[in-house]
Formats: sequence, structure tokens, C-alpha cells
Amino acid sequence: MNTSHNLLLLIDYLRRSAQRLPDKIALLEDSRELSYAALWEAAIGLAGELAGRGVQRGDRVLLLLPNSMEYAVAFWAVQYLGAVAVPVSPDTKAAKLGWMLDDCTPRVVMAGTAVAEAGCIARHQCDVLVQGYEVSLSGPWPSCPRLPAPGGGALDQDLAAIIYTSGSTGVPKGVMLSQHNMVAASQSVSQYLSLAEADRIMCAIPLTFDYGLHQLTMSALVGASVVIEASFGQPLFTLARLVRFQATVFPIVPTILALMAPIAARFDLSRVRMITSTAAALHPGAIDQIRSLFPKAELFSMYGLTECHRCSYLPPAELDRRKSSVGIAIPNTEWWLVDDAGHRSTRSAEGELVIRGSTVMRGYWNNPEETAEKLRPGPLPGEMVLYTGDWCRLDDEGFLYFLARRDEVLKVKGEKVAPKEVEAVLQQHPDIVLAAVIGVEHPLDGQRPQAYVQLREGADSCESDWRAWCQNRLQPFMLPARIFALPELPRNANGKIDKVALKAAHDAATAAANV
Repeated sequence: MNTSHNLLLLIDYLRRSAQRLPDKIALLEDSRELSYAALWEAAIGLAGELAGRGVQRGDRVLLLLPNSMEYAVAFWAVQYLGAVAVPVSPDTKAAKLGWMLDDCTPRVVMAGTAVAEAGCIARHQCDVLVQGYEVSLSGPWPSCPRLPAPGGGALDQDLAAIIYTSGSTGVPKGVMLSQHNMVAASQSVSQYLSLAEADRIMCAIPLTFDYGLHQLTMSALVGASVVIEASFGQPLFTLARLVRFQATVFPIVPTILALMAPIAARFDLSRVRMITSTAAALHPGAIDQIRSLFPKAELFSMYGLTECHRCSYLPPAELDRRKSSVGIAIPNTEWWLVDDAGHRSTRSAEGELVIRGSTVMRGYWNNPEETAEKLRPGPLPGEMVLYTGDWCRLDDEGFLYFLARRDEVLKVKGEKVAPKEVEAVLQQHPDIVLAAVIGVEHPLDGQRPQAYVQLREGADSCESDWRAWCQNRLQPFMLPARIFALPELPRNANGKIDKVALKAAHDAATAAANV
């Protein structure tokens, strides 16, 4: 068993905090709370039940659970055994869930009592452990004489989790994250955020998303508390609980800001000392809005992807000078850009972002072709680095600016157009809350930008107004061919705007019109 000064595995975080802070609140959820000692005991108890069902080091355990204390206990129980957590949203449809079950072949699926796809699970060759909600936190737990020491004998190179990404093709890819990957990520991020034992983290983002999952790991590392919120689907109630539980840290994604902004003024948010944002880069108007809503909070605008968790953050002191930047490399990470000609640059360049560091994934589960595309030989013999597929810019001081996914960069009349640049202009319009730009085929121009916007309540502008706004701010080849208003832009399970769905809807409408 590792000592408290040698934290090689994630389970060491929880073990150490349970020893050092047994009575400190680890988790809060509505009317429930759990101390670090109680969380440790619950994790051991559930680990015993999983071991009794045959789970051991290296086995996959699929967590089909909503944001809840039960999810947290399940994750730590899996880590106790040295097994591999596979977090999946309980809203996942049967076809996609079935594909994941076939792909990762879990020993056990842990599901909530109201999972709609239980029949799908039952058809696969895996055990199903349905978590009964109050019971799962308190036992009684069956005795298990075969329960191993914490970590199950795992090494830091063993897998801690497989997190499925949606994938631009619609086929999920299982990102393999080792213990070393997740320990390195949680330590690096908690370091630059200066997370502390006194913090209470309000987590309304999905725990099945790596951004949400690391709120659990980082809080256990420093001995902080996590307020677990089911979702941000009822923003009034979430903000009320944020105030009631005296949360000091509030991780968000840009779509949460759009839901929160109209009602935030009703609440005293002065206890929040830090806002973090990732998933999609914040546009300058959103940064101003967050700073207005949370005047006493530092804002960390960050950027990353599941394949390396996090790669950049913008120091709050740089916000006024570089609002559109996603910042500098996180501790223990370095990067460079590679252009179409293969030239490598660390200043004053555009190109695909390449990441080197301990957070870089082990690869994609059962997918050697995609792994070989993303992980390629690095500058030092024997190492692999991550080609992110993200087209970015570095300024003359080495600050990073995300432009687009490489496969989203549009070629319009021979010119490169980054959708984010068009979206940023649209979102500066006083009536537009969110914008998304896709490329549509054109026989002469190759592609043309097409925009979709979500409007503020009471907005009375129209497409001609939005086009005039863009014409005054964008080069002609960057102008959207059409701008459509939708009641709400579609989002994927991670809260990002779902451009695949927008493109599919456009293609379907075009096909129907040509019939």
C-alpha cells in the first residue's frame, strides 16, 4: 500500500483524505451529506460487493449512473479494486449503449433503478448491479474475504478509466486513461487553480464527462467538498443551492452561462471565489458577462480534450489583454503547432496543436487505426505525442487561440475559415445568446459558412440585421450564406453544441428539397 507521500494511484487521494480529515464533508447533495470517512467506508463496502461478483484488477465496470453520491461511491469502489471505470450517461440510447457494451465488455454494469435501457444491458454478457439509492450508501455490505488492499495491486500505468467521446463520425471512441494520466491531470489542474481544503465545488456538469469526473478526483486530492447537482436543467434551483451550500468554486461550460445569465442577478453570488470554464472556448462577451455576474471570482478560461483532459489555461491576470486566448500550457505539459507543410512552431503560427506530457491518453480502446492517427512519435526517442486535430494559433508570446477542429475548418473560395471566428462575431450581437457555424457545400465556392443562432428572450431582430452586423465585422468570404434562428441549439451529452446534428438536419432538408 502506498504511503501518504507517494500518491501513485487515484485511490490514494481518497484514502489519505479519509485518514487526515475523517469528519470533513466530502460530498453534499440536496438534503444529504457524506464525510470522507463515510465515503471511504461506502467505497470499501461496494468494492466488496463488486469483488464478490468477480471484479478484479483491469476489469471494466460500466457506470450507468446519474450525477449523485452513488456515482461517486461507485467510481471510488472501482478504483479501490484497481478496475477500470467506464462512465456513461444514463440517457444513452439503446443502440449506442449496446455498441459500448460490445466494445468494452464490462464485467459489471452499475445502473440506477430507473434506467430505461435495462433490457439492452440484460442482452449482453455482463452482470448488472442495480444501485438502490439510500441503501447503496449505508450497506449492509456482504463480507468479502478476498477484498484486496486499496488499488488492487494496480500500477500507475494500468487503466483507471475509459471515457467514450461522441466522435465526429457518430461512432464513439473509448479514450484509455491510465492511473498516471489521471493523477497527473488532477495534480496539474488543482495546482494552477490553487484548490484548497476549504473549497466547496458546485458540480452541475456531468460526472460522466472528464471535466466533471475530475471534480471528484481533485477534491479528494486536496480534501475539498463537492456539491453534486443532478444537472443544470433547473437553473433557479441550482443557483439557490449554490448559495445555500456556500459554494466557492463553480465549474461551468458556455451553455450553462446562457441558462444562468437571465436569472443570476436574483442571487448573492459573492462567496464564489473561482469560475472555471472549458469544453468550448469562451468568447470575449461571455467573459465580460461572467465577470459581471461573479464580481469577486477569478475566472479561469481553459481548453482541453478528453484525450489529454486539459492542456491550457488563461491566467486571470491576462483576461483583459487576451480575452479570446485559451492561454498557456498547464504545468507538466508542452505544445507546438504543425502546419500543412509539417513545419513545427511555438510562436506566431497557425497549425494543428500537438501535446506532449503525462496527461496524454494511452490510446483508443479496441481502435488501433484511430490511435495511430492521434498518437505519433515525438521529438525524443520512444515517446508518443498527441495530434489533437484542433487548428489553433499561437501569438508572438506563445499564447494559444483555438480556431476550429481541423475537420471543421472551412475552405471558402480557397480561403481557410474558422467557424469560431464567425461565431464570436455573431455572439457579440445584442440579441444573440449562442451561435454555431457549419460548412455547407457550394458548387463554385467549395464551401460556405451557414450559421444557427439562439436568441435572447424578447429579441426582435432578424436575419437581415444579423447579416448587416457581420458585414461590418467580417471579410466577405467569411460571411454566412444563411443565418437561421432556432429556439435552442442542440447539445450533445457533454453540453457542447452538437454541430453533427445541425449538419445532419441541413443535409436532410436539402435532400428533401431536391426530391
